[in-house]
Order: sequence, then structure tokens, then C-alpha cells
Amino acid sequence: MKKFDVVVVGELNADLILRGLASFPEIGKEIIAEQMKLTMGSSSAILATNIARLGLQVGFMGMIGHDTLGDLVLDTLINRGVDTSGIIINDDVMTGITVVMSYPEDYAMVTYMGAMEKFSIKDVDFQYIFQGRHMHLSSYYLQPNLRAGCLELFKRCKEAGMSTSMDPGWDPDERWEHDIIDVLQYVDVFLPNEQEALNISHKSNLNQALEELNKHASIIVVTQGSKGALLKSKDMYIQTGTYSVKPVDTTGAGDSFNAGFLYQWLNGGNLDKCMIYGSAAGAIATTKMGGATASPNLNELQEFIKKRKQENIIIQNASSPSRNN
Repeated sequence: MKKFDVVVVGELNADLILRGLASFPEIGKEIIAEQMKLTMGSSSAILATNIARLGLQVGFMGMIGHDTLGDLVLDTLINRGVDTSGIIINDDVMTGITVVMSYPEDYAMVTYMGAMEKFSIKDVDFQYIFQGRHMHLSSYYLQPNLRAGCLELFKRCKEAGMSTSMDPGWDPDERWEHDIIDVLQYVDVFLPNEQEALNISHKSNLNQALEELNKHASIIVVTQGSKGALLKSKDMYIQTGTYSVKPVDTTGAGDSFNAGFLYQWLNGGNLDKCMIYGSAAGAIATTKMGGATASPNLNELQEFIKKRKQENIIIQNASSPSRNN
């Protein structure tokens, strides 16, 4: 019996979320935000807390600084039931922070990297990771030192009998280099958004991008914001719409989608159900500020899906086999 259902490896930072902005900031000018929230951020940590809130046992491996923001991140993970014994507290670096300018349908972000830039494959404790049955990594491009060791990380996890998933995140250098393709052969579930999928595959058409990426990773799930999501596997194609909600803050909605999807996938749910849980978790997350604080527990998620059953979000489906590792 494994200690963890999921071990998340990745970046840790804080989010400073600004909401109620009348326009986009301009050089030399100042605008006012109506609301502010300082909270735990980072795609990896939001995924970890959200999937733990759904009831899975979750461990985390990453690095923070010995500072106030690091304390905020660590306390939030602990309070949300995530095991933090794999987290390194480094006196020589500062915990990173992302300033999020949040608009109802989208966001813009500026990030100070801090400890997430320092964390590398040399810091990874594989004995800790191997206590899990699944390994997830987010923000491939935001962790340059860890990125260099991702092939080893995923390969060793697969060789140890673990399943794996990855959310690549945005490449701040916008180079979209080919090294991630080598890693994808060891990824069971690949979770980019639409623009990331196009850039990584170097395709201009999303269907072509799905076909290309599916040559490497087993299951490709592409989130499209208000347009829904797409899934492509070897013999499966699913297209979903979205649940109707009034969005307040889209920060972390993709991570919440990932948590809902992976919760069902790890529990053997068919891929239709995985997409429904992901879509519902993502929708709920947009109704409050903050990616980690807005996520539902399992009862809330199931009740939401039950009440919205008339909203058939499955648009197209080419069968729905159960997961088979």
C-alpha cells in the first residue's frame, strides 16, 4: 500500500491577486484595483491542495525560502492536508511571488522566480516520490534547473510503476523547445491549455496539435477556457463545453480542472466522467478569488454536478472506455 495517492513535484510561490481593474496597466500611468488578495500560488501547489481537498492523500516535493511568503505557502499546504515533509526550506533564496491582474474572463501575470528557479533534480528525493502511486509536475518551463532533469524524473517514476501527469504551463521565453517532447513518452496524462498545445506541437491547428502530441503522451487533455476542453487518446476523442457560472477570478481554474480530472482518473473513472469532474471543478474555482481557496470538496463537487445534470457538457464522444494503465 502506497503512502500517497499523488506526489506533486514542482514550484512553490505566493500569489498577489489584484481584481476590479478598469483597464490594463500602461507604462507611466497608474490604475486602481478594487480588491487584493495575498494567497498561496503556483500551479503545482494549487493542484496539490485542490486534489487533497477532494480526498486523496497528497505529498509535495519542492523548495521555498525561509521567509514570510514561504511560511504562507507551507501553512496553506499543511492546512489543506498536503504532506510537506518533502519540501526543502532554503535560507539562501527567497520564495517567489506572482502578481496576478485578474479580469473576469482572463488574467495577466508577472512572476519573481525565487526558489523555484533554484530547485533542481539534485534536490529530488526519489524515495519520497516512490511512496506515491502517481507523480504530477506543473510549470515545466518555469523551473529551468528542474527542467533539465525532467526526463530522468519521469523515466524513473514510470520504471518504478507509477503513473504520471504534466501541466507544462507557459514558456516565458516563448522558445517552446523540443526537449519536452522527449519527456512526453513517459507522461500518461498531458494537460496543456490551447495555446500551449499549439506552441509545443508547433502546429497552427488544434486537431493537428492533438494528433501530434498524442504520438508521445498517452492522453492529451487541452483546456480552452470558456470554450470547454478536448481530450485525445489513441482510440478516443471527447469534446466538452462548460458549466454556466458567473466568473469572478480565473486564477487557478486550469489547475482546478486538472485536480477534478485526475481525481476521477486515479479512481478508475471513465474518460467522460474525468472530463465532467474536471470541468465542474474548474467552473467552481472561477466563482471566488484565489486558485486554492476557491476549490470544492468532493461533496460540493458531486452536488454541483448533480444539480447541473441537465447541462450536458459532453458535445462529442467517440466511446468512453475505462482507464487502463
